[in-house]
Amino acid sequence: MGGSAPTVNGADRWEVIDEGVPPMPLNTEQVQALIAQGRIGLTSRVRRPGEPQWGLTTARSEFGFGFPHMNFLGWKNAGKYAEANGVAAINPNFDRVVDLARKIANGPSASTYAFWFCAHVDWVPSPIARNAKLFKMWDGFWVAPLVESSNVRPGTWLNVYLVAFNFTNKAQQRTIRATDAPIPEEMKASLTFTLPPWRWTVQRVSIPATLAPGEHTVGFTTKTGTERAATAIAVGVLTLGTLVHVPGSAGFSLRYRILPPEIAKTVTDWENWGVQSAAHRFETANAVAIVDPRGNRIPKDTILERFRPYLTPSVILACLEDKEKGPQAAITGCFDDFIYDAFGIDRPEKAFTGP
Repeated sequence: MGGSAPTVNGADRWEVIDEGVPPMPLNTEQVQALIAQGRIGLTSRVRRPGEPQWGLTTARSEFGFGFPHMNFLGWKNAGKYAEANGVAAINPNFDRVVDLARKIANGPSASTYAFWFCAHVDWVPSPIARNAKLFKMWDGFWVAPLVESSNVRPGTWLNVYLVAFNFTNKAQQRTIRATDAPIPEEMKASLTFTLPPWRWTVQRVSIPATLAPGEHTVGFTTKTGTERAATAIAVGVLTLGTLVHVPGSAGFSLRYRILPPEIAKTVTDWENWGVQSAAHRFETANAVAIVDPRGNRIPKDTILERFRPYLTPSVILACLEDKEKGPQAAITGCFDDFIYDAFGIDRPEKAFTGP
């Protein structure tokens, strides 16, 4: 949204104010885009031009569904929570983010989750939707880690998306310390977060898979490595998603596995097969593109390029272990899952289109 003020339709105009956001005329979709990217916060205000009063953006039906929903903050004894369980989705497709957020908000389970959010992250290679945990790191500063794949091939990367939230009335700058894993110097900046009040952001930390094949743990903590080691002894063995919490500190650990070379090769072979299988479905239908529910035409090559990172090692291994469907049927089904997650299409055959 940088540069000159955007041009908007006269009948669809809003004025938005929030800390650090200059007043500007926006249309509905532009406001939704700022919300989905975490660029305006939970205390932002909006009005139509000429309206005398500003109202909370979260209270407007046009926008409220798109914000992160932190239901647990309104629960009894919320101040005592150190973690919460919910649902998280990040997606490079803005239209899909809006549609998914609206669907969840209008669904029967929206108020039962401790939290849920749908974020537009245009640089993520493929959509990620997870049951997620949200951890309290400092007062009013929470982090939800989303792991791209807990199984990684040697020489690649363990990608962890850290979704950070500031639930206070003051700006916060916080630095999380990573332990027990080789963090490249250029990645350390991704562990520092600067957030205005009631705002959130997504940052990726990539850890090289250079250790020996086998299971490893990476910790994310508010403490130094030495202090954290003492904490680990006090609370016992850390496992995937475990919160380490003692007075004045917090953290979580993620357990991951670097695959042996022979298993890594098998995963790569099946990944290639999955992409080839998806390409064959286009050919069988004499299709060169897919049309999404909004009428956008997405070329075959773009679909296949985005499908490949969706087939993470963890996804492939789960398909190989699927005794009911078998590997081929399970991986073929992954393409249907991808088309739904990425574009909201129930089955690709319904959306294939010819030259």
